[in-house]
Amino acid sequence: MGATIIGGGYSIGAVGKTYEWGVLMILVSMAGYLHFLFSGLVVAPRFREAELYTVAGYFGHRFGERPRFIVLVVSLLFSVFIVAAQMAAFGSVLSTLMPNFADNLEVIRWAIVIGGAMVVIYSTAGGLLAVIYTDIFQFVVLFIGFAVTAWLCLPDLGAGWEATRAALPADFLHPHGGKGWLFLTTTFLAFLFGETFAPGYATRYCIGRSIRDTKIGIAGVGGFLALTFPVIIFAIAVYARANYPDIEAQQSLPMVVQRLNNPLVGSLLIAALLSAVMSSADSALNSATAIFTKDLFEHQLGWRDTGDGRLLRLARWWSAGLGVTATVIAVIWPDIIGLLLFTYHIWAPAVIVPVVVGVLSKERSPALTRTVFVTMLVAISGTFAYRATPPSATFDPAVFGVLLATLVFSVLRFADRRCARQRGSGGRSPAGPRRED
Repeated sequence: MGATIIGGGYSIGAVGKTYEWGVLMILVSMAGYLHFLFSGLVVAPRFREAELYTVAGYFGHRFGERPRFIVLVVSLLFSVFIVAAQMAAFGSVLSTLMPNFADNLEVIRWAIVIGGAMVVIYSTAGGLLAVIYTDIFQFVVLFIGFAVTAWLCLPDLGAGWEATRAALPADFLHPHGGKGWLFLTTTFLAFLFGETFAPGYATRYCIGRSIRDTKIGIAGVGGFLALTFPVIIFAIAVYARANYPDIEAQQSLPMVVQRLNNPLVGSLLIAALLSAVMSSADSALNSATAIFTKDLFEHQLGWRDTGDGRLLRLARWWSAGLGVTATVIAVIWPDIIGLLLFTYHIWAPAVIVPVVVGVLSKERSPALTRTVFVTMLVAISGTFAYRATPPSATFDPAVFGVLLATLVFSVLRFADRRCARQRGSGGRSPAGPRRED
C-alpha cells in the first residue's frame, strides 16, 4: 500500500511543490497518507468480510446494479489515466535528473515507452503476486533513497538554520503559504478525497492473512508515511530553496543531488524515483485488469473459468492492452499533474459519499439505490461543468463535486423520508393528526 501511493506525484511532484509552496505542500500531501486510517480501520474490513476485490463489486453488493455499472466505467477511466500519469513520470524522472534531456521530446517519449514496457511485462506475466513482490522491493529502495538524501542535507541545514531561514520566502513556513486558508483547506480535501478508495487500494483490501492484519497493515502504513515522508520531502526542498532560490521548482531535486556531489546518492535516488513510479504504475495496471475480469467479464457478461485458464489468459491480454493504451496516452499527454487531477475530478464526486454511506449505514432499499444512482450522475456531470468555470482554479473541482454529492444525497433522502411519512400517515395533510415515529 505504501509503494502504491508514493508514485511520481508524491516524490518528484512533492519536492517541486514543496520548493514552491513550502509548508503548505507538506500539509496537503499528508492527506494522501491519512486516508489510509479510515480505509484500513473501517472500509477494508467490510470489503474483506464480503470477499470483494473491486470498488464496483462493493457498489453492487451494497447498492445494486445501476450504481455498480457507473462505478465500473469510472474505475476503468481512473485506473487507465492513473497508469498513464505514472508512465508520463518516467519521462519526468529523466528530464528532472538529467536536465540536458528536458527539452528533447523524442528522448522523453522513449523513456516513457521503455519504462512502460517494463511495467507491462512483469505485471502481465506475474499478476498480483509479481506486483506485490516488486512493490515491497521498490518501497524499500525508494524510502532508503529519499531518507539518505534528506539525511545528507540535514547537517548543512542544522549548522546554518538562521541563514537558511533568512533565505526562505516570507510565507514559506506559514501553513497556507500566502495562498489563503480556503486554498489550503480545499487542496487538502482534494488530495484526501482523490486518493480515498482508489481502485489500486481496493484490490489490496483482501490480500492480508486476516482482518486484523489488514487493519494493521493499511492504517499502519498511513500513520508511518504521514509521520516520516513529508519530513523527508521538506528537508530536501528546504535545502534546495536555501541554496538555489531562483531555479524552476521542478529542478530542485536534481540541484540537490548535484550539490551533494555523491555518485552513490545520485544513483540511489534515480533508483528510488524509478521505483516510486513503477510501484504505482503496476498497482494501477493490476487493479484495472481486476476490474475488467471481475466486473465486466465475470459479472456483466457472465463468463466463468471452466478450468482451462480462459479467464487468466484473458486477464493477461487485457493487462497488456491496458498498459499499451496508458503508454500511448502518456506519450500524447505527458502532463502528470493534469492526468492526476482528471482522475481525482472524476473519481471523488462519484464514489466518496456512497462509500461512506455504505460503510456507516446498514440500510438497504430501492429508494436508497435510486438516491445513490441519481447522486452519482448529478455529481459527475456537475463537477465537469464546474471544471470549465474560472473559480475552479481556486476551489478544487474534486471538493466541489463531493460537496455537491453530499447536498444532492441529503436533499433526496429528506424527500424520500418525507414521502414515506406521508404514505404511512395515509396521505393526511400536516395539519391532521400527527403520526408517532
